[in-house]
Amino acid sequence: MTDAIPLALSSTSPASAGQDRLPWRLGLVGGLVLPMIAAALYATYEIAMRSPWLEETRQLGYLWLLAEIGFIFHAMRHGFRLHDVWAGLPRWARIAVALFLLSFWISSAFVSPYPGFSLGLTVGWAIQLLFAAALSQRLAHVPVARLEEIWPGFAIGLAALALVIAVHFVWLPAALRGQEHSIDWGNAIPGFISVRLFGSWCGAVLALLTGVAWHEHGDPRRRHLLYLALALAFGMTFWSATRAALLGWLCILPVAWAMAGAPRSRSMATVLPVYLLAGAVMAVWLQPYHHPSFTLFDAFNPDVNRSADSFSSGRLTFWRASLDVARHYPLLGAGAGSSWWAVPLAEQHHVQPHNAVVQFLLNWGIIPTLPALTLLVGGTMAVHRRARSEQALLPFVLMLDCLLLMSLLDGMLHFAQFIMLSAGCFAVCLAAPRRAIDRRAEPERAGAPVL
Repeated sequence: MTDAIPLALSSTSPASAGQDRLPWRLGLVGGLVLPMIAAALYATYEIAMRSPWLEETRQLGYLWLLAEIGFIFHAMRHGFRLHDVWAGLPRWARIAVALFLLSFWISSAFVSPYPGFSLGLTVGWAIQLLFAAALSQRLAHVPVARLEEIWPGFAIGLAALALVIAVHFVWLPAALRGQEHSIDWGNAIPGFISVRLFGSWCGAVLALLTGVAWHEHGDPRRRHLLYLALALAFGMTFWSATRAALLGWLCILPVAWAMAGAPRSRSMATVLPVYLLAGAVMAVWLQPYHHPSFTLFDAFNPDVNRSADSFSSGRLTFWRASLDVARHYPLLGAGAGSSWWAVPLAEQHHVQPHNAVVQFLLNWGIIPTLPALTLLVGGTMAVHRRARSEQALLPFVLMLDCLLLMSLLDGMLHFAQFIMLSAGCFAVCLAAPRRAIDRRAEPERAGAPVL
């Protein structure tokens, strides 16, 4: 069933020389340019932007969606046609996509008390699906070996974010000087709604770099740079105290071993841990203003450790409350983003319930959730199958797995930048069969026998 998906997302457009540089450009734009624009637009010391319009663009992810729309038009100029993608999908996937697209918007339009906001979130999902299809087509003829060129852009982007955050935290506006300890620093990360979302971004980059390092065994200088990038990603994840990201990273390590065997370089076990430890030590040393949002685990706080619910920052209570609301809208849900107004907890409002399955049931109901989960599970199975034969895809499989694991504890399938990362991982991996077919066909075109 899942083997048919990758071929469906490929296109018949001819390869071009410029496509070989596409992975590097994608990493630069997705890992550096867009996060830097977001950091410039959404630099705040408060939980929300003072401009309601800017806050709306931040919540709906306009920056990321506009970038995806631009890429879709770019792909259309190079032969991308939606009809070709639809015609190539296996029957079960066409049924799932059709059921999802026909139903997931209904409650946002007719049930939500804020249809404009809900439909804004809903339209984003349609754009993400188009982006995944377009990206897969554009990558279809890119040599697999060139895919690892994506990672430097994300590593450079993370270093740039670290610098921007340091400046934002240290050089305060005149009106805030002397009030450092009254600022909620957990909501002051430029470009991110909270420090936990920043930590999730770091965790996704950490997973990507781990997959690259898993196969690295050549130039020692390159390996040193890669380990420095890993130390930065691990250190920033640790600094953000994002337990979901660290848990997701730990869970992908056995996945990497099962799919690719032991790391090619022994230094992954002997040298890399030293780099990671150095990153963690630096993270503890750089805790900003001793703010509790940057404490990974407070062993001496009885209020935090008295129950599983308190240890999970109230997630169990939030999930129960969200599901209690969802049962009143079982078929089509209460509308996208409805946890913001429908599930208030102790005067706290969250735009997403910190669990993808609960989010789908609450926002969309059972009818759209079943095909959505079918596509997610089927696509993930296809990605893993493809990566077993195309080892160069391991970094993207690990990033995808980390994002999906984190989505069970946070909003990776709510916020546009994280859905973009997930869609991108699917696209990279599901374009692989076309690349394999092209490589098998090259000897035949040259008159040589196909082995």
